[in-house]
Amino acid sequence: MKNILNDDELCAVLIAQLAIILPDLIIKGGAEEPFYEAAKDNTKAILYFRSNYPRSLLHELAHYCLAGEKRRQIDDFGYWYIPCGRTADEQLQFEKVESRPQGLEKAMCEAVGLNFIPSLDDFSGRPSSDGFLKKLDEAYLEMLSSPPPTAKKVLKQLANIALL
Repeated sequence: MKNILNDDELCAVLIAQLAIILPDLIIKGGAEEPFYEAAKDNTKAILYFRSNYPRSLLHELAHYCLAGEKRRQIDDFGYWYIPCGRTADEQLQFEKVESRPQGLEKAMCEAVGLNFIPSLDDFSGRPSSDGFLKKLDEAYLEMLSSPPPTAKKVLKQLANIALL
């Protein structure tokens, strides 16, 4: 299936449909940088994604789906972030923690008809390591066969969106 909606339309559909199954999460586009704001004092958690990019929405949603309850109580799930310009060792650390979320993101993209391209979040020109691509594909297969509970619920809802 190929998606025929423009980015604004697809983001609006995704946000509306995901609100049905994730009522304690607000998803907002238009951010300059993605960010997860944990719920505080009877407020809902907010997941900000970059501009109006469906891929950014799905990527951040993948992190949400894979974060446990404890991590969902911490802004940005308690993850560290080193911007572009990482050393080779820092990039390997990034790849270690990104393979699983990107495996889920790949499954989500497939469900809604978007092309998936692995993201290294690195503009140095270094290619993806073979280890990263192998772990990403392993995670993708895991998400298709036995995803964690929140990921399973989201993938099912995304499959329903594709039928709309």
